[in-house]
Amino acid sequence: MSLKGKNRAIYSYNNEQRVGSNFMYKDFEKSHSYNSNFQNAKFDCASLRAAHMKFCNFDGASFKETEFVGTNLRGSTFRGAKFQGAIFRATVLDKADFKNAEFIDSYFVGTGVSNAKNFPVDCSGITFLNTMPSISDFSEELISVVQGLRTNDVIRHSNTLHLKHGKINTLSLMILLKSYSEKELVQLLPMIISLIEVQFYTLSYLKRLLKKVAQTAILK
Repeated sequence: MSLKGKNRAIYSYNNEQRVGSNFMYKDFEKSHSYNSNFQNAKFDCASLRAAHMKFCNFDGASFKETEFVGTNLRGSTFRGAKFQGAIFRATVLDKADFKNAEFIDSYFVGTGVSNAKNFPVDCSGITFLNTMPSISDFSEELISVVQGLRTNDVIRHSNTLHLKHGKINTLSLMILLKSYSEKELVQLLPMIISLIEVQFYTLSYLKRLLKKVAQTAILK
């Protein structure tokens, strides 16, 4: 489904009880939720890009490889929530409560926590970046391959490798390089095209495609 064709209201919840709901792999882009209860819900591998989820209860919820990009979480609570491999980029956390929340291998880019409440003192599970990694941190060959994938509409619309104005999602590359070498990515990334069956919106899905092609690829 194209970005223009998405129904933004599907995952918008106002004053609703969604305790324990399963939202794995769901796309919340530009949805609006207010004062709803998502306690113990599962948001693993979900995209909350540009979502407004204000004054909601996410206590005890699971956020494995969840992406918060331009998300407004003002006044929401995440007490005892677990974040593993989560990405926070340009996210509003004003008065959000993170008491006893756990972070493992998560990333905060251009996202301040000074206005959040009870943010964990131990931030060893978080990589903080003021800006996206520099494109100069990656080889010209890898960047060329990624730019070449821009011609694929599904990959381009996913925002996992490409950003607006011809920019590259260097954070994704930095994360992928923890599992693959640049040489491996140069060979594997073009191979994922044959496996794409649906529009996707998160790096977690791209990782799954890479894992599949890596299992059968003969790397040079």
